[in-house]
Amino acid sequence: MKLPALLLIALPLPLLAQDPAPPRPSIEIPRIEAEVTVDGVFDEPAWQQATVVRDFHQYRPVDGRPAEDSTVVMVWYSPTAIHFGIRAYDRDPAGVRATLADRDNIGSDDQVTIYLDTFNDRRRAYFFGVNPLGVQDDGVRAEGGFVASFQSGTVDRNPDFIYETSGRRTPDGWVVEMRVPFKSLRYGSGDMQTWGFNVARTTQRTQYEDTWTDVRRAGASFLAQAGLITGIHDIKRGVVTELQPTVTAGLPGVRTGAQFERGDPALDVGGNVRLGFTNLTLDGTINPDFSQVESDAGLVTVNERFALFFPERRPFFLEGIELFASPNNLVYTRTIGNPLVGAKLTGKFGKWSVAHLSAIDEFGGDAANALVNISRVRRDIGANSVAGLTVTDRERDGGFNRVLSGDTRIVFAELYYLQAQLGASWTRDDASGETRSDPIWQLEVDRTGRLFGFNYKLIGIGEDFATQSGFVNRTGIVTASAFNRLAFYGGRGNLVESVTLFGGGSRIWNYDDVFAARALEGGTELNTSVRLRGGWNLSTRTENGFVRFNAADYSGYTVVAAGQPEPFIPPSGVFDAWSGRLTVGTPQFRQWDGSITIGGGATAIFPEAARGTRRQAQAAITVRPSPSLRAFGTVTWTRLSRTSDGTEFARTVIPRLKVEFQPKRSLFFRVVGEYRSERRDALRSADGRVLLVGGNPTPTTLTNRLRMDWLASYQPTPGTVAFFGYGSTLDTDEELSLRGLERRDDGFFVKLAYLFRR
Repeated sequence: MKLPALLLIALPLPLLAQDPAPPRPSIEIPRIEAEVTVDGVFDEPAWQQATVVRDFHQYRPVDGRPAEDSTVVMVWYSPTAIHFGIRAYDRDPAGVRATLADRDNIGSDDQVTIYLDTFNDRRRAYFFGVNPLGVQDDGVRAEGGFVASFQSGTVDRNPDFIYETSGRRTPDGWVVEMRVPFKSLRYGSGDMQTWGFNVARTTQRTQYEDTWTDVRRAGASFLAQAGLITGIHDIKRGVVTELQPTVTAGLPGVRTGAQFERGDPALDVGGNVRLGFTNLTLDGTINPDFSQVESDAGLVTVNERFALFFPERRPFFLEGIELFASPNNLVYTRTIGNPLVGAKLTGKFGKWSVAHLSAIDEFGGDAANALVNISRVRRDIGANSVAGLTVTDRERDGGFNRVLSGDTRIVFAELYYLQAQLGASWTRDDASGETRSDPIWQLEVDRTGRLFGFNYKLIGIGEDFATQSGFVNRTGIVTASAFNRLAFYGGRGNLVESVTLFGGGSRIWNYDDVFAARALEGGTELNTSVRLRGGWNLSTRTENGFVRFNAADYSGYTVVAAGQPEPFIPPSGVFDAWSGRLTVGTPQFRQWDGSITIGGGATAIFPEAARGTRRQAQAAITVRPSPSLRAFGTVTWTRLSRTSDGTEFARTVIPRLKVEFQPKRSLFFRVVGEYRSERRDALRSADGRVLLVGGNPTPTTLTNRLRMDWLASYQPTPGTVAFFGYGSTLDTDEELSLRGLERRDDGFFVKLAYLFRR
C-alpha cells in the first residue's frame, strides 16, 4: 500500500501555532425572573429591560455596507429560556413576503434567523428562524465544508427543536417574538456561559441579507465572525428524555402479468428514544419507517459512467450528520438501505467532538444482515482549525470493509485554509477471501478573499480503496484541480451589484503512473456570475474538455465484418470538446420566481466510445398564489446525438411538479408527480455497424413512467404527527403521453407517532 510522504508531513500541521482570534462584538443580556406570553406584542415589563441590538450590516450581495432596512432585536433570558423580540422595519411594507409554509420551508419568505453557538467554538451553531407569520425554520449550521468561492458550511434542517414563535405584519414592516427553552439546547459545562451570537435577516423583495455583526464574505468562516452573548448564569435544563412510539400500516400492490394484485396489510411497530444531557445526546431507533420522506428528484443517467450522489433524506440519519462529515464522503448513510435498529451518540467535551453510529442493515429472507459502525472524533485547534479521525466498519457474512482516515483543516490569516487527509481501507468479500487494501489522500489549499480567491486540490484514491459506508464512486485515480476567482462590486444603487469570474482546470491520471503518462481526462473552464439590482442573476459556463477511452472497458464489444464478429477497437478519445451553458434567474417576486438554463456542446458517448453532441435545457418555477398554497415545477430535457451522422443516441425528458397546501401550521398536504420519458438507440460504431456486447446486440429502449406520491400530515407539536400517504408508479407504451397508463405498483400507508418529552 502506497502512502504519499507529502500527506505524512501535512497531517501534523495542527500542532503549529494558530492565529489569535480577532476581537468580537459582545452584549450582556439581563436575567429576568418572568414568564411572558409569546404573542409578538412585547407589552410585558421584561421587554423594557431587554438588551437591544441594532445597526445591522449588509452581507449579501455586497458586504461591508450599512443595511438599507432597519432591524431591532431585543434579548433577555429567564431561568428556563432565552427570549428574542424582533422588529423588522421595511421601506416597502406592502412588499413583505410571507406564506403559511411547512416547517423548514420558508426559503421564499422574508425571515430572521438567530444563531446560537452555545459552545462558543466558532464551528457549530444552532439556528432558529422565523418568517413574518411565525412559521419556524431551525437546525444546525456547521463550518468546515468547501465551496470554491466564499466561506462555506453545512446546514442541517432535520432537527425540529421545541421553541415558541409568533409573528405579524405591521404598518412599517413586521415583528416576531421567539422563546427558546434551554432544554432544546446543548451547551458547555460551567455556571457562567458565553455563547457565540448573530442575527441574519433576509428580505426577498431586494434579495438582500443583513447581519448584526459586520460579517465579511472574505473569510474562511461565517460563524467565526459572530458576536458574543455574556451574562448567562444559573440556567435550568436537566436531562431531556424523549420517547416516540410509532405505528405504521401499509397496503402494497403490484402488477403480475395482466393482473394487479393487492397484497396483505402490513403492520409495523417501532419507536425512537432520546436522552439529552448538557453536552451529550443519545438517540436510538427500532424498526424505523421513512414512508413520509419525499422521493428523490429524477436525474439524467443515460450517459453516466459512475454512480450518482443522492443526498440523505431520512430523519434519523440526517440529524447530526454534520458531525460525521469528513473529506471525500467517507460517511454516506444511504448505504444503510434497510435499518432494523440504530443507535447514535453525539457530544461535545471541551475541544473534543464525538459522534458514533451503529446500525443493523436488514436484507430479508435467509440473507445475512450487515452490522455497521461509524465513528468520528474531532478536536478544535486554535480559533478556527480542526483535526479529525474517521473510522467505519461494515461486516456481513464473514466479509468486511473497514476505513481509517485522519484529516485536518488549518485556518490561518483569516482568509486561508489548508486541508489534508490520509486514510486507507481494508476489504474482504467473504470469510475465505483475501484482504485488499489501498490508500486515499488529499491536500488542498484555499484563499477566500473578497476580490481574489483560489482553491488548489490534489486527491489520490488507490485502485483497491473501497468504502461501503461512504460514497467514493471512482478509484485508481489521482485528480488535480486549480481554480481562481475574481470578484467585482458595483456601488450602492448600481444596475450591476456584483460580477464574479471563476475559472481553472482539472486533470485525472491513473493512480499507478500518475504524472508519468498522459492524463485520462480533464478540462478547462470559465464561469461567470452576474448579480443585478432587484435580484436578477445571470451565469455562464464555458468549458473545453477531453477524455481518453480505456480499451479495457470495451473488451467485450465486437462488430460484424464480412459476416464474422471481430473485436471492436475504440478510438483514442474525444478531444477539444467545447461546451457552454447559460442560466437566467428571476428575483423573488411576490407570487413567483423561476430560472431557465440552456446549454450544449461536444461530449463523449461512453456506451459507444464515440464523439457526440449534447443539447440540454431546464426550467424551474415556484408559484405562491396564496399564503397557504405553493407549487414547484421543473422540466429537464436532454438530447445526445452522434457527431458521425447526426442521428439521435438518447433523449430524456423529466417534468416534475410538487404542490403543497397548508391551511394552518399543523395541517399539511403534498402531492408530487414526476414523469420520466427516456429513449436510447441500439449501440453502433461510428461507421454504422451494430455493436455486440457479449456477442449480443443491445436493443433500443423506451421508458415512459409516471410516479405519483400523495401525503397528508397533521402535526400539532414537533414529534407528534399523523401521516397518510399513497404512492403509485404507472407505465405506458405511448411516448410522452398520459394515455394508456397502467399501474405497475402502488402502496397506501398510515403512520402515527406521539412524542413524550420531559
